[in-house]
Amino acid sequence: MDQPKETNNLLKTNNQKNTKRNEAPIEIDHTFVSDKVPQAFVQLVKYFFTDAKTIDDYWHMVQVAAFRFECDHTTEDVLSIAIKSFKQLVRKLKSTKLVVKPIAFFYGILTNKFKELYLNQLSEIRNENKPWRYVLETGEVMYYDWLYGN
Repeated sequence: MDQPKETNNLLKTNNQKNTKRNEAPIEIDHTFVSDKVPQAFVQLVKYFFTDAKTIDDYWHMVQVAAFRFECDHTTEDVLSIAIKSFKQLVRKLKSTKLVVKPIAFFYGILTNKFKELYLNQLSEIRNENKPWRYVLETGEVMYYDWLYGN
């Protein structure tokens, strides 16, 4: 049985036109980075990644890691940790070829540094030995130190 190569019924023919554009997305340079990204971070990252979206993605990873360890309210500490972590990433990228996803490696560096900062802040809070302040339903203020039972 030889089957015909073309169909006789015009409704069954697959004669569709491709209406999608095959244009590559335009890369925007570092001058189009969001205002939320600090300029010190942009000035460092632009030498290695010039695309604005890539720079925004790296700063987004900084914000995610800082929020995870409750460090997002101290912008100076977050910025210094971000810059140090990015320098460490660049050093790793230049020295070895083992980094498959640089943004994931950057996030790992950030989480380690923010975890260290978070644990240092916790130890400082514990060393202050301030009693806890409670306000009772009557409006009376009570202080309680759980360590010494006062």
